[in-house]
Amino acid sequence: MRFLFLLILIANIIVLAYGQGFLGNPPSEEGRDSHMLLTQKSPESVKLGVPSVGTQPAAGAAPAATQSKP
Repeated sequence: MRFLFLLILIANIIVLAYGQGFLGNPPSEEGRDSHMLLTQKSPESVKLGVPSVGTQPAAGAAPAATQSKP
């Protein structure tokens, strides 16, 4: 019984260390690569401008009701 407790305790410590990033990149950082920002081909070619006005209603707006005339 004591052996099983110690085995589970060690497994939990290993999983905690992995999740916190002590054994490499933590799983929550998967896919994030800060090195990619430094290796962009031509970052000066990206131009930011004024956002265009869309034709969709706002997220909180109620849909327009279609009323038929009797």
